[in-house]
Amino acid sequence: MNLYVYYDERYMTNWISDEISLAVTNFLQSRGFSVLNADELAEMMRQSVDEDRCWESLVIFSRDVVPETVCHSSTPSTLIRDYLDCGGTIVWLGDVPFYYRGHGPSSSKRLKEKIKQADQSERGRLLRELREVRDEKDRFALEVKLRGCFNALGVVSVFLEHPASKVRITGAGRELGLSSSWYSVRPILIRGSNLRKKKPAALATIRPRYMMPFERHVLDEKKEKKFSLNIIDLLSKILGLIPAMITMATALYFLLAGSAASLVMTFLGVSAALLSAYVTYWFFWSRATYAGAWFKNFDRKYPHSGFYRLWDFRLHRVTQNTMEELLNIIQNITQTLSQDAT
Repeated sequence: MNLYVYYDERYMTNWISDEISLAVTNFLQSRGFSVLNADELAEMMRQSVDEDRCWESLVIFSRDVVPETVCHSSTPSTLIRDYLDCGGTIVWLGDVPFYYRGHGPSSSKRLKEKIKQADQSERGRLLRELREVRDEKDRFALEVKLRGCFNALGVVSVFLEHPASKVRITGAGRELGLSSSWYSVRPILIRGSNLRKKKPAALATIRPRYMMPFERHVLDEKKEKKFSLNIIDLLSKILGLIPAMITMATALYFLLAGSAASLVMTFLGVSAALLSAYVTYWFFWSRATYAGAWFKNFDRKYPHSGFYRLWDFRLHRVTQNTMEELLNIIQNITQTLSQDAT
């Protein structure tokens, strides 16, 4: 198994700082990983796809902005998705996958020239869709937002309001090697996902009580911004009317058919039972389930290959234990990948 870590100072990183990115890279390099810059990463993926040998490699991104060399657009028809579709494996940390697309120094000039040469209507569209972001080192990226993750990987990422929710590591997560919990802020939707047969496997889950208005920025961004209702709250309010209506109907029936004493007792008993059932249902089922860490397979021939997303929070520091946990996770992944290949 060929193990790689992506690191390139020419390209932006966001939640993972340069210092932490370098620390993770140096640690993995000392454990036998080969370091690839953006151009080398593209060459490795392209060659692996052409030779149908993607299943032989794993790449961990120590920087959480995907470079344009492997992701030229927010669609499934990109090199990084081809790599996944052919059995490649990626481990992602930090910010929402593909929320930003990193560009090299020359890309900014090409983009400005493209906008300059476009007609008025096309220029307006480009300015809306291609939102340029620069960091303190004048490195350049485009803010694709959540549509990048949705279009390229087929998962719906959401923003949680504070206080953030602490994850519960699932059995699959513990088997993979996840051991330390964290507070999730950029999970994906699991229950209610459009993925059905290709639904991601949850490695750590949350059922938050609070979340931001449901703005996914996937289809029509303007329409999404107007839709500011909290879906979970809306459903809970609608469902809350059901036991009340049933109770009222029961009370009316016994009012017409029986004595006042039996009416009162029946009313209280039915109300208590329905209320208990409704509270139990809401607590365990009606609140949507989200995954702060997850895995999605893209090639059924190699069921343990695919996209592994870990630790969806801002990595402000990494300890030796964190490094060892990450290494253990990767070793467990490579072990299962080897089993797939035999």
